[in-house]
Amino acid sequence: MLKKGFTIVELIVVVGFIAILFVGAVLVINPTRRMGETNDTRRWEDIIGIAKAIELYTIENHVLPTDFATSTLSIGEKFVLCDTPGVLTCDGQSKSCLVVNDVDFLGVFLPELPLDPLKLSSADTGYYVTRTATDAIAIGSCSTYDSTATIEQLARASLPAIVSECGDSFVDSDEVCDDGDAFTEQCGNATIETAGTYCNSTCSSVVVISVNEVCDSNVNGPCWDNFSHQDLYNGSYVGVGDCRSPKTHCNSACDYCSIGCV
Repeated sequence: MLKKGFTIVELIVVVGFIAILFVGAVLVINPTRRMGETNDTRRWEDIIGIAKAIELYTIENHVLPTDFATSTLSIGEKFVLCDTPGVLTCDGQSKSCLVVNDVDFLGVFLPELPLDPLKLSSADTGYYVTRTATDAIAIGSCSTYDSTATIEQLARASLPAIVSECGDSFVDSDEVCDDGDAFTEQCGNATIETAGTYCNSTCSSVVVISVNEVCDSNVNGPCWDNFSHQDLYNGSYVGVGDCRSPKTHCNSACDYCSIGCV
């Protein structure tokens, strides 16, 4: 008796069914998603471990671990944990990292500095410390697989009171503003600047530059130049910005260039 084989239509149906099963399996398994979720689980375990170690040290010693007892950490500012000094970036903030190497804490309460699953060296662990609005210390992960999620764990310990640091981009203590530098932007500082709102060098007052400066100098008088108050008709002066020809001067508002002293 002859055995009847599959028809072309039947083969197409079978192949199509297998393809559907394969696509469904990939969607269910999704190795990239599985790996990302596994990494986030590891991150939670790590930051909870760090937070618990800080709590245990504080309970036993009645003070924060020396490396974490910082008064220059502002609310929302993130210092990446590291074992070597350096500038590291977390959540768009580039700051000096917080070196953790106190032998009374590391190796006793915390076996070692844990690393984010995507990091290779404890010079950049990928985990940060920050201050909450109530001065509590929190540990978090700079990276997450789910970009809408925050991986952060509070430790039952408080940071010392904030000591303001003008130029750290964070308004704290008695500061009224902080634009990320300790330089006073203004007309008369020999630097051509764009219009905007800035902070002075002590973060105690706001400086507003109304229009883009077209020139600037460091002499305060009716006739300014970039070096000293002098007779500029000798042709030796070379200006800055848009005032580049000899005998060209900037007015006291830094918005107009003129020839000769007025």
